[in-house]
Amino acid sequence: MGGKILNILLIEDNPDFARLVQQWLSGTGDDVALVLNWTDSLIAGLARLAQGGIDVVLLDLSLPDSDGLETFLAARRHALGVPVIILSAGDSESLALQTIQLGAEDYVVKSTCNRELLVRALRYALLRCQLRAGKASANVSEKARVIGVLGAKGGVGTTTIACNLATALTHQTGKDVLLADLDPHSGLISFLMNFDPQYSIVDAMNNVERLDRACWETIVAHRGMNLQVIASSGLLPSDEPATEALKTVLDTIRPFYQWIVMDLGRLNGHWQSLADGIDEVFVVTATTLSSLHEAKRTIDAMVHGGMDRERLRLVVNQTENVQLLSGSELKQIFGIRVYATLPNATEELHQACLERRLLAETGPFGGEMVNLARKVAGLKEKKVKGSLPEFLSFVERFRKSSHAAGLVKVDDIAVMNKCIQPH
Repeated sequence: MGGKILNILLIEDNPDFARLVQQWLSGTGDDVALVLNWTDSLIAGLARLAQGGIDVVLLDLSLPDSDGLETFLAARRHALGVPVIILSAGDSESLALQTIQLGAEDYVVKSTCNRELLVRALRYALLRCQLRAGKASANVSEKARVIGVLGAKGGVGTTTIACNLATALTHQTGKDVLLADLDPHSGLISFLMNFDPQYSIVDAMNNVERLDRACWETIVAHRGMNLQVIASSGLLPSDEPATEALKTVLDTIRPFYQWIVMDLGRLNGHWQSLADGIDEVFVVTATTLSSLHEAKRTIDAMVHGGMDRERLRLVVNQTENVQLLSGSELKQIFGIRVYATLPNATEELHQACLERRLLAETGPFGGEMVNLARKVAGLKEKKVKGSLPEFLSFVERFRKSSHAAGLVKVDDIAVMNKCIQPH
């Protein structure tokens, strides 16, 4: 490691102990230079972390502006991917152990610490961090296939479909899947997946310069052996630097997974900047005329913005005993075919939300989501028990409702197309 420099950040309000640490680090006598950066308050330490370039943090939990566990939690939020070693008082080892459970790399007791113990703790912390990063790199896949899920309008089940699709992909393939909440206004994924996010995609954007697999692993939430979730902050910044940071984050993490499922919410300013990195966009609609109108408007806007129609997939949710348009009928209206149809499961979804769980994969909706996942993965679909009977074609249903409303009888496709065509 000839000529290597390691920057150590000491956040400690006792100047005597800080001078002692400086003596210990300057006397290591090998080819690695341990450079000490010292701050005597948490706010100053966080400011130094924001500048970047820190390799290890030595953290005293009792500071003038912060005390106890909150000190560690604040430092951890700003030291993503950087190992943190706790400097513990002799009577607070239980608190130090609690920080280990929450992600601290190690702790040393200040009253019994010496040069050998401190340097060894620093080296072991760095080594463990490097080993985790190396192990993660060895498991990196070629490049994830990215699926964007976009709602034609609110209330069509976009987030529900994104959550169930990501979960079904992990169950059906056993591969690594990321579920990314990129809806700038909702943040509903964390509710449906029943977890309280510690970090969001904005944390990754703010740490993009040092984002690697080890850092990313501290940001995402783990919702099973193969499923990870990155939460939304509730409000994604839309300025140009933030957009570039988001693209860089997604480019960086893409090799970590087999699939990435993005909840894009509704059509917004982010989708076009991400369009080049998305393999398929699932446009979700319901069967009401207002939903179909918005689906038509959304598809046209995306195509006008440069999205290839071949990458667009129409997913129709909340169907009620309906077989949707044939391929030729759909081409006349949307220019793309229906990729999947999902049954109306309003009551089951309501109960699942109350219980903070997803729908069972053995039911009609869950079964169709399994088939959608298998279709995405190139696997043979399964027969779904309790599937809705295909009583009426969508055109026939529209014809009946149109005649009941007193519409003049003309070509049914032409009438329907006129009704949903954006004006």
